[in-house]
Amino acid sequence: MKAIQLLLIFQFLIFSSYSQQTWNIEAGMYYYSPSDLVINQGDVVIWTNAGGCHDVNGLTNSLTGNSFNNPESFSSEISCETGEEIFTYTFNTTGVYNYDCSYYGHASLGMVANITVNELGCEDDDAAATELAAFWNPNINGCEDAVEYFISVGYPCDTDLSVLGMSGTIADICECTCADIEEPLQTTVVDIIVESDSHNTLESAVIAADLVDVLSSEGPFTVFAPTDAAFNALPEGTLDAVLADIDLLSAILTHHVASGSVLSTDLVNEMMITTLNGTELIVSIDDNGVMIDNAMVTVADVMADNGVVHVIDTVLIPEDACEDDNMTIEQYFGNFFISECGALISYLETNYGYSQEEACAWNGTPMLDLNGLIISDICECACSPENVFVHENNIIKEPLYIIDLLGQVVSTPIYNKPLFIIFNDGSVQKIMITN
Repeated sequence: MKAIQLLLIFQFLIFSSYSQQTWNIEAGMYYYSPSDLVINQGDVVIWTNAGGCHDVNGLTNSLTGNSFNNPESFSSEISCETGEEIFTYTFNTTGVYNYDCSYYGHASLGMVANITVNELGCEDDDAAATELAAFWNPNINGCEDAVEYFISVGYPCDTDLSVLGMSGTIADICECTCADIEEPLQTTVVDIIVESDSHNTLESAVIAADLVDVLSSEGPFTVFAPTDAAFNALPEGTLDAVLADIDLLSAILTHHVASGSVLSTDLVNEMMITTLNGTELIVSIDDNGVMIDNAMVTVADVMADNGVVHVIDTVLIPEDACEDDNMTIEQYFGNFFISECGALISYLETNYGYSQEEACAWNGTPMLDLNGLIISDICECACSPENVFVHENNIIKEPLYIIDLLGQVVSTPIYNKPLFIIFNDGSVQKIMITN
């Protein structure tokens, strides 16, 4: 019962703070009264017939034949019944509206009028704000105190009150106070890079690769940011070549960015971090500090609203893409009508019963002399881990461990966070434990 009473009070507070006003205009024998009306945006005007036949014509000036050019066009049918409502209109656009009666020369006899619609100024309903806040804090008095209180407990002016069965927001009750509140500036990882005196090259590279909007989005992101000195340490001509190749530049930059906020306290030795480029970075921690691949972290945990930046002293270069040397395969195996890596591996599997792993580790003996090479040296892509299939033979699927988004093993339940179960057959299942 208390909940219902509280809900009704909330709804009353919202409705009582709404300030729309209704105005009445009388249309009589050759007059509108009042003929000059000033109202506020959102107000309603009702015209009533006081005698004769009249209409409300806000379209075309009956005297000149030209358009009134009102902020909004409006017009009514002709009414000849005394006491009848001729027309009702809500004025939502500010400005001056001219209109007349278009019936039988009434405009020429002086039946013209205008309405001025002013912008509705803000309004604080201090009584409603006090009453609303009093359910939680009886010491609140007025909008200024109420808004400050609501923000302090995590409810800003744009808080949707529909969860309470109410329409609108806190700002609908305390319009002026909320209008004066400046939203805190949001700092992105891009802002940190731009404002840094030692990351001018990285700033230029991010702009050139068209990554500003991406890294300014909600994220969060973890950025390993090489300094200008790190870029200057690259071999001569390397930076110019990279900047001239946007695809390569984007690949290198996204190799420095990971999804999520990975703080220094989250890093553990030998931890693998997957980048936005799909590559991986390995964390090494010893007495000398924290290394990300071959780069030392010199400044950690520069916080942004959409992530974190760690300063590093070396540019991280992703490993070159794999390459299958099909020309060499054809040279060695052309007599067998085999000219590319995939066909060779299939041939060895089909005719010799090799697994993919065995085929990739084969050195040609006793058929051929590969000059000390094995197939994986020639067929890097075909033999890369993502292209090697695990043949499941009577494997009983069992969970091995649970990890979080950072790849850390979870030993105790974590509620309401995405987790992953790793199974012994290599499969992964996403889960969320709710309490």
